[in-house]
Amino acid sequence: MKKWQISLIAFVCLLLLSSLMYGVSLYHKYKATLRAISITEDVNSNTNSNNENQHDEAITDMPFILLLNGISARKQLDDGGRSDTIMLALIDAPQKKVTLISIPRDSYVEIPEYGMKKINAAYPIGGSKLLEETLENWLAIDIHGFVSIDFDGFIKLVDLIGGIEVEVTRYMEYDDPTDGTNIRLSPGRQTLEGKKALDYVRFRHSNDGNHASDYDRMKRQQEALGGLVDKVSSFKSLTKLNSMMDIMGNNVKTTLTPKEIQDLIKAFAAFSTEDLEKTSIQGEGYYINGGWYEKIPQEELERVKLIMKDFIYTKE
Repeated sequence: MKKWQISLIAFVCLLLLSSLMYGVSLYHKYKATLRAISITEDVNSNTNSNNENQHDEAITDMPFILLLNGISARKQLDDGGRSDTIMLALIDAPQKKVTLISIPRDSYVEIPEYGMKKINAAYPIGGSKLLEETLENWLAIDIHGFVSIDFDGFIKLVDLIGGIEVEVTRYMEYDDPTDGTNIRLSPGRQTLEGKKALDYVRFRHSNDGNHASDYDRMKRQQEALGGLVDKVSSFKSLTKLNSMMDIMGNNVKTTLTPKEIQDLIKAFAAFSTEDLEKTSIQGEGYYINGGWYEKIPQEELERVKLIMKDFIYTKE
C-alpha cells in the first residue's frame, strides 16, 4: 500500500474518531442541559437518584396541560420579574396536537392566600408554582407542571437562530428611561433579531399615550412563539447546538423531569406549528382600587373550560 493511501486512511479514521468523540460530547451536553433546566432533579435528588426514569413515564400516553411562563426581570431596578407572558399549552402527544391558550396578565383573579389581584402578581409573590396554583383554582383544572423562560434567554435564542419572521401591523414607538426600554418598529413583514423580537411581543402602549389591545399583544406573543419553535425545530447547525443548549440551561426552568422533556422532544420532533391551535381568554376593562384590571365574564371562563375538558377527555 502506498504512503499516500495509508495517510488518506489515517486521515479518514481520524475524522471518524473526531466525529464520534464530538457526538459523545454533544450527547453528554444534551443530557446535562436536561438536568440543568429541570428543577425536579434538585427537589428529588436526596430521595430518589433514579427519579429521571421513574417519574410519570406515561407523559406521552395521555393529554395534559402545561403552564408556559415568560418572565420579565429588570435587574437594574432590582426587580425579580413578573409574568409578562402567560399561556396554557394543551398537549396531546399520541395525536400530535397542541393548543395554546393565552391569558391576559391583568386578569383579576384570586391568588391563594393573597386575595384578589392581577394574575401577573402571582409570580413575584410565589414564583411559577403560585401562578400554577392560581390558574388551577381559577379554571378548575389540573396542571402537570410549568416551563418558564426569562426574556434575556429569549433574546439570545432568537439571535442565535438568525431572528424570527413576523408581520408588524402598526408603527410601534415607546420609551421608558427607568428600565431602558426603547421600542422602534415599522409596519411590514420582516425578520426581527432578539431585542426587536422582544419589543414586538412586549409592546403595549406608545409615547402618545395610546394603548394597544392586550389581546393584540397576546396574538403577537403566539406568533413569535410559533416562529421560534419552527426555527429551533428545523435548526441543523451542529456548530450552534452547543450554544443553544447553553442558553436553555441558563434561562429555562421546568418541573418536567429530564425523561419527560426527552420523551416530548421525540414525540414532537416532526411537529409543524401550522397544526398549532390558538385561542385566548377574553375579558373587559375594569377599574377598581385605583387601577385597571381585566374582568373575565363567567361565560368566557366556561368556554375555555370546555375547550380544555374536550381536549383532555375527548378521544378521536
